[in-house]
Amino acid sequence: MKTLLEGIPQLVWRSRDDGDWTWASPQWEAFTGQSAEASLGSGWLDVVHPDDRDSARSAWSQSRDADGFHADYRIREAASGHYRWFQTRATPYRESDGTIIEWFGTSTDVDDLWRLREHERLLLAELQHRVRNTLAVIRSIARRTADTTETAEDYAMHLEGRINAFARVQAAVTRDPLGGVSLLDLVAEELIAATAREGENATIEGPNIRLSGREAETFGLAVHELATNAIKFGALSEPAGHVAIRWTIEEAADPPLLHFVWKETGVDLNPDEPRRRGFGTELLERTLSYQLLAEGRESFEADGVRCVIRMPLPMQMNGFGGRQLERALEED
Repeated sequence: MKTLLEGIPQLVWRSRDDGDWTWASPQWEAFTGQSAEASLGSGWLDVVHPDDRDSARSAWSQSRDADGFHADYRIREAASGHYRWFQTRATPYRESDGTIIEWFGTSTDVDDLWRLREHERLLLAELQHRVRNTLAVIRSIARRTADTTETAEDYAMHLEGRINAFARVQAAVTRDPLGGVSLLDLVAEELIAATAREGENATIEGPNIRLSGREAETFGLAVHELATNAIKFGALSEPAGHVAIRWTIEEAADPPLLHFVWKETGVDLNPDEPRRRGFGTELLERTLSYQLLAEGRESFEADGVRCVIRMPLPMQMNGFGGRQLERALEED
């Protein structure tokens, strides 16, 4: 029996009816660094996480009625000094008349399983959070699009385009949730959606930058608005038109600044012509500032539109998400 007990991976122990230990296996000593003598009585609680000791004691008070001891608590590992989750179970050994002589228990390391479950719980919470945020942003896009369009046809066209742009960012985020979204890919996908041709009527140039999903959502909508306007009125509507997108990082700034420039050429514009402020203008000049602490400025030059966006990197925007983007769009 002794050989069997010492050969199993679980931490094995025996106790009286009140949870005071009378014996601990060598596995207990090897894992916790606590001697068998020190574990006797209530000494075993010394290596249980302080936050879990009351629940462990409480489980003993219920064990007689439950005809078994069931508790999950953290035990300190001597080698690392860290606590690991253990599933602890014990059953009573009784006399023929039902009197409990002692309890025989085991503690099984379930830390990896526990952490996996916690990870799954966090992923589910993040998924639920992103779904709520996505619906909030789409609702706000629908409202703001209605405010800045005059016909049902324009509304349907602009709404579909903006939702498609938002969906492209979500797809990119899903491909690499932790790695963020490449600014190059984000811009390239919007130009492709606008039927622009790299090297012919569009060029992209800039260092490798990855935006968080939250940053990419707002920035992607801004790029979409620029591309849409270029198709309707700007460089992408003219045979000789060209869009040059370049960005740099101002490393000397604290924090570093992204300097993003969208420049259209090949268009005959009257810089002094009055222009209606639409969804795109509000997004560039107000929403970017609210959501990303960025500064966006659009100017109309003789040969085409020029837009400059300056944004701090990396963004310290913990807690900002769909609801904040929704509020930013609504406040515009």
